[in-house]
Amino acid sequence: MPTPLEFMNRYRNISVDIEVDDTASGVCRVVPARVKLNKYFMMNWTPGTAQMQHFDAVTSTSRKDLWFKQHKENVRTAAMGKGSPEDYGLALQWAIYSNHIPNPTQAAIQAYFDQNMGIDCSGFVTNYLIANGKKPDTNEVRRSTYAQSYFNASKTVNDLTQVRQGDLLVFMTGHVPKGDPGHVTVVESYVPMSSAGGNMRVVEATGADGATPKLLDSMYSVEKIIPKGGNVPCMIFVVKRHGKSGSHVSVIRP
Repeated sequence: MPTPLEFMNRYRNISVDIEVDDTASGVCRVVPARVKLNKYFMMNWTPGTAQMQHFDAVTSTSRKDLWFKQHKENVRTAAMGKGSPEDYGLALQWAIYSNHIPNPTQAAIQAYFDQNMGIDCSGFVTNYLIANGKKPDTNEVRRSTYAQSYFNASKTVNDLTQVRQGDLLVFMTGHVPKGDPGHVTVVESYVPMSSAGGNMRVVEATGADGATPKLLDSMYSVEKIIPKGGNVPCMIFVVKRHGKSGSHVSVIRP
């Protein structure tokens, strides 16, 4: 089973087949182009938005095409910002087949990818859990989960010494999950002591200003721990992330 960091790196090594002319042999060969998912993407379903225009363009054409029929749900899931690494490979392959990338080179595919596609926070977390056998491997599961849905009071970790790789951080407002939008990340490692560079390594897809690229492993500094008790339903970390202090997170064992 992949660690959070290993799984993130699958999004940084997405393979797409392109045809190249071998001038020496006079033969056209199919070779893999390797591209990276760099962008944060939150789907906006409002008609006329750039997200909807792209979604309609890549998922509503050539419905009789056998290749598209076979892979259309994967393409749609990627176009929503919820895809697995394999889904993005298929979506980019379809962009080539449907002439949205008319002269495919590695640079052209990467430019198209950066301009039109990305992943949101719950999309990454959900696919990580699927890859580790903790959620069903279906497009419906990928599309229907959101950050706040990962908060479950019965699954909170309330002992700072028990935080471990694969735990989730759900961002909180007060004592409830943050919304509009929320945020969820995966813990790669945690050391319960402060350090200059941070003591919690987290993998996340985020739109935060200080995050480059937007799918990355980040170092958080735990500034304060609010223990469970009274009107506090679970242990809450107050963390500094991407140069800003004060984010409140709960720890969830999926």
